[in-house]
Amino acid sequence: MKKLLQLGFGLMIVALVTAFVPATPFSSMADETASGQEASEVRNDWIDENLGPGVARWVDGNGNISEQPGKHTEEEAGTQESQSSAEGQDLNAGSAAEGQQEAVSQESQEQAAAGRRIDPKRPMVALTFDDGPFAPVGNQIMDCLAQYGGKATFFVVGSRVSSYGAELQRMVAEGHEIGNHTFEHKNLTKLSGSQIQSQINQCNDAVQAACGVRPSLVRPPGGAKNSTVLANVQAPVIMWSIDTRDWKTRNAGKTVNAVMSQVRDGDIVLMHELYSQTGAAALEMIPRLTEAGYQLVTVSEMAALRGGAAPGGVYFHFNP
Repeated sequence: MKKLLQLGFGLMIVALVTAFVPATPFSSMADETASGQEASEVRNDWIDENLGPGVARWVDGNGNISEQPGKHTEEEAGTQESQSSAEGQDLNAGSAAEGQQEAVSQESQEQAAAGRRIDPKRPMVALTFDDGPFAPVGNQIMDCLAQYGGKATFFVVGSRVSSYGAELQRMVAEGHEIGNHTFEHKNLTKLSGSQIQSQINQCNDAVQAACGVRPSLVRPPGGAKNSTVLANVQAPVIMWSIDTRDWKTRNAGKTVNAVMSQVRDGDIVLMHELYSQTGAAALEMIPRLTEAGYQLVTVSEMAALRGGAAPGGVYFHFNP
């Protein structure tokens, strides 16, 4: 009888403990499995890139997929920027590349202190990057430009600016140009005059709040423009003479070839800051253009030496 009482008491304790242990939800386990399968072969890169600029989603080093297309979450951005630093692509790199990157930063400061010198008699090219800011690629491009004394123009989307304020501040500090690519990357030809002005002004306000400068140039998303657009952007409209189609090919070699096979004095080159392959292309393209005798300048620098750019005007190049 005593043993039966002990056994019964023991079963009551087990039942009570089990009642207070939460079960793992099956939906959570299923979600984690599905997420792992979707990114099982992708790390630190984009997926859904074939859908076009601003649609792709980022997969970080742990296989986590960003919820917002075309943009890191704060945690993912920190992870990727840390990895870019370790590879020597960010000026805030780890100890392995710290000495080299400090030298690049010092060189940039010395150039800025000495003043920008552009020879109007020598050929020049304006490299432009749309759809950013995106620090892992933008910092890589700026690192390389710093080594070769070049500058570029970054046409940024206003809604992305608040997430990458430090990158925009670096652009300004190192003499690069920030252009307006609207606030929400909308097709301006489908908007009214007041809506067009709102897209331009909101982007300008976001950039100014982040880095203290206000863009003076506009590039409509997709290059879409009509008379209503030109009447309401109230700034020079900058198109391009070389379209690398980097957003479609996702191939660094093809991007480089698209430029080097046809580049000439006064060209404006279209690329996109969102893609790692474009960053890789820039690392090859920048030294090759420099060695070929081209000065890498901002759009405004080239325009100032080639007749200027007026509000409402449309510019594809600034050939001599």
